[in-house]
Amino acid sequence: MTRAAVEAGFERFVEDAMDAALDHFDVARALRRGVDGPGASVVDRLLGDTRAVRRRVVEPRLQRYRRQVLAQFDVILEYAESDEGIDAFRDGALEHDIFAQSIRSDVPRARRQEIRDRLLERHRALGDAAAPLLDAPDDDFWAAAEATLDRPEAKRLVEEQFVLTRPVREYTDDLAISTTIDPGEVLGGLGRVLGGRLPSIEVTYTEEAIRALRRAEREVVADAIDEIDRRFEASEGP
Repeated sequence: MTRAAVEAGFERFVEDAMDAALDHFDVARALRRGVDGPGASVVDRLLGDTRAVRRRVVEPRLQRYRRQVLAQFDVILEYAESDEGIDAFRDGALEHDIFAQSIRSDVPRARRQEIRDRLLERHRALGDAAAPLLDAPDDDFWAAAEATLDRPEAKRLVEEQFVLTRPVREYTDDLAISTTIDPGEVLGGLGRVLGGRLPSIEVTYTEEAIRALRRAEREVVADAIDEIDRRFEASEGP
């Protein structure tokens, strides 16, 4: 199987997950929980047009995350194709990891190292799982999975390796996924009128981002499991 085919299969999964995460992301919840103090008046204005916030803030951030995940997967495939250990690819993999880059500055060094090591272990496991697919003769992701793995192995690949949030579930309090919102840019003409009175605000939406991503992952993994069952049942016959 070509590397491009493996990338295409993973990219489809990521695309589907990002689309589902966007559907599940609750803008109002993120704004209400993610801003403290004087930013409350700005939140009130933004809540009046959550569609604008979704279009101008949430969608671009998810697209940025998508690009980071795919860039990270490119490094993981470099590891899978090499004879070196994952430590040789540590900097490249973590450079594109949104969770590694979102560790709060006040997290102790030992805890920070623990989180980064956990993330790197997940990248190693994904690279090891992808390696057999790279050697398959097929140019289609699922065909390669079917030729290389049995049904339980294919399901484990999806359930264990395609869950991007798994390594950070216990570290949510150590992360700060945030963005700066300029009301003038988000609200268009109304925002420009009010812009002189409404300052930009920093919104921390870690909990909502992980919640939406986890729901999205569950849905996309379930769809992938159905696809695996369909393909293996067809090949196994009656």
